Amino acid sequence: MHAPLSKCEPAPFFNFIKEGSLFQQAIGYNCSQLQSLNLGWCEEVGDAGETSLAYGCHDLHALDLCGCVLITDESVIALANNCLHLTSLDLYYCRNITDRAMYALAHIRVKNRNQMWDGVKTGDEDEDGLMSLNISQCTALTPPAVQALCDSFPALHTCPGRHSLIISGCLNPTSIPCECAFQAHHEVNTLTHHAY
Repeated sequence: MHAPLSKCEPAPFFNFIKEGSLFQQAIGYNCSQLQSLNLGWCEEVGDAGETSLAYGCHDLHALDLCGCVLITDESVIALANNCLHLTSLDLYYCRNITDRAMYALAHIRVKNRNQMWDGVKTGDEDEDGLMSLNISQCTALTPPAVQALCDSFPALHTCPGRHSLIISGCLNPTSIPCECAFQAHHEVNTLTHHAY
């Protein structure tokens, strides 16, 4: 016997193996406190359900959409506009994702910065932003769009030591230099300058 969705309010985590957009819509309408959701490899998941989820679950922190081949930019844009606490997003093999989605995600940081002053008053601020993103096999992405995302979220790294931005199969890792590369280059230049 399944519990009615109205009972899911206090539940912080769900893991669904195979459900479609109608189920996502129900979650979006009834589970406003949802923080983590794994819909990986649910082939029936599409934009209609995902946008409902984004509109209803504003406190979402982690979302796994890997292998959800029907997902497009519309879903990611809805997440960017409505889920300002998103820290982890898995879009592996979502091949309909384009630069438009990356620029929308980069805009989350701008929205969070603008709302930070409100957070000072209410104590409801989230300074970390996106810290983990998997866009492997998202073949429609270009380096400038992904770089804009990295510039907005310094916690995203392509370097082997931190590897929080996974781009294999879509971009050359050297085409997206992370903050570590800039810091290492700056440190080498500083050491070279002081040596003379």
